[in-house]
Amino acid sequence: EFNLIPTLQSTLKELGLTTPTEIQARALPLLLKGESVVGVAETGSGKTLAYALPVLQKLKQLEEAGDAVSEAGQPRAVILVPSSELGDQVAKVLKKFTHETRLRVRPALGGMAMVVARRNVASPFEVLLATPGRLEQLMQRKSVNLSDLRFLVFDEADQILDQGFLPAIKRILKASPADRQLALFSATASDGIHSLIGDMF
Repeated sequence: EFNLIPTLQSTLKELGLTTPTEIQARALPLLLKGESVVGVAETGSGKTLAYALPVLQKLKQLEEAGDAVSEAGQPRAVILVPSSELGDQVAKVLKKFTHETRLRVRPALGGMAMVVARRNVASPFEVLLATPGRLEQLMQRKSVNLSDLRFLVFDEADQILDQGFLPAIKRILKASPADRQLALFSATASDGIHSLIGDMF
């Protein structure tokens, strides 16, 4: 029903995923149409796939249209997570779907040695999976440039705000194109989330 590209559909079939969760059914059509989305749903409700499928579809379609990523350190999608633990979980989900789509995901997470993070972004790739602080460090070192960003995702945004990343997030938003698509997912609709939404939209 979502008109996903064949490589994503075949992976979903292989994994036995045939029925979307509520957050997926609500968010997927909007994100696939190019709209920005704020989703509040509890942990374990399927938020990762709700944004991963539209992100991978959009990036693969650009590639197939002859507009592939060619510059090092210029991701077209950034997924921000509050911790390396959540980053590892998201990476596992993405890996299942990038095997067939052949899209490249690079991690730059807190707790990872800076030399490793810089090496990860030193060649062309499509998706950057990062903690806000580490992304900002890479931007300061000119290792990452957000000028070609098409998709900015905040996963567990309430936890990101709990850790005091709001100043870094504002600088990341400022460094990315005004027309980038946004997806913010959170387990709670706290005051901090409302404030962040005001800055984003």
